[in-house]
Amino acid sequence: MRTRIILISVIGILAFTSIHAQKMPDIKLGLKVAPNLSFLIPDTRDYKYDGVRMGGVIGLVSDFYFAEHYAFSTGFDFSMLGGKLIYPDKMKTDTGMVNSSLSFIYLEIPLMIKMVTKKFGPCTIFGQIGFGTGFRLTAHSKTSFTGENGSVVNQTSNITAQTTNIRESVIIGIGTEIHLDESTRLFAGLTYSNSLNNVLTGYNSLSGANIRGFLNYAELNLGILF
Repeated sequence: MRTRIILISVIGILAFTSIHAQKMPDIKLGLKVAPNLSFLIPDTRDYKYDGVRMGGVIGLVSDFYFAEHYAFSTGFDFSMLGGKLIYPDKMKTDTGMVNSSLSFIYLEIPLMIKMVTKKFGPCTIFGQIGFGTGFRLTAHSKTSFTGENGSVVNQTSNITAQTTNIRESVIIGIGTEIHLDESTRLFAGLTYSNSLNNVLTGYNSLSGANIRGFLNYAELNLGILF
């Protein structure tokens, strides 16, 4: 009787292990590069959007498939972002307009749900949605101040202390994967990241208003999964 119990227990353990192994998630790891266009949307009176900046992202991708066509997608990215603003300001006793080009570097961790279609030949199409948390590493600005008296002053400054530590965002994307073999895939896609929080601090010397802006970007993702 004791032997039977031990034997049944061993069989149960082996069966559980086999079932568990079959349900282990398929994990895909890879690398990506992504040229991007980023821009700042100001939320301060008299501040205006003044164009986009080109940047880029390099990072690691991790897809954890919990079902055949659904994955939890994460990783980490080094994101080079920026934007341009124009606004009135004061320098010493002179007032005028400032053209400012800002650049940021973030370490971003995305947390997304990825949905993948069935294969069409060697290809699948995917969509993904989720959130991103970016930790600001550095921030710089290049400004050109044109005073009412005609004077022009150009400056390059480290503005890390005038930016928020974290950028939270909503991320949506779509793309395609090309299956080279059973384990290797090339992918390409478009992603849009919309900031949920202000990324600027400080105040305007002329008006005394708090400076606020939302940093958004669109990127072209290119990479490989193993």
